[in-house]
Amino acid sequence: MTLKTPAEQAASDQSAHYSTDLPWVATVTYNGESVTAKYAYGEDLDEQTGTVMAVMTLWVQKTDVETPTYRDTVVVGSATWRVRRISQGDSQSWEIMLYSAERPVI
Repeated sequence: MTLKTPAEQAASDQSAHYSTDLPWVATVTYNGESVTAKYAYGEDLDEQTGTVMAVMTLWVQKTDVETPTYRDTVVVGSATWRVRRISQGDSQSWEIMLYSAERPVI
């Protein structure tokens, strides 16, 4: 049996987490490039601005998206989303909050 180095094991773990066999993993288009991403949908009420919007949390590997930027474009299926906030995530991936369908609260 051959043991993996910590870097090899981390790469193997990342690969398993981003398998498109999983229902919450998909190939998305990030600024025109196809990348594999994990995602979760939601909705947000922003009381400061008085708006409601669809939100999505997206996790992408740092090897796929080197430097995410506010208002980058992400296409998931046929829906277009924009980057709203970027979190560091872990050493291997970014956690990115996307928004779409922003509308005022009536």
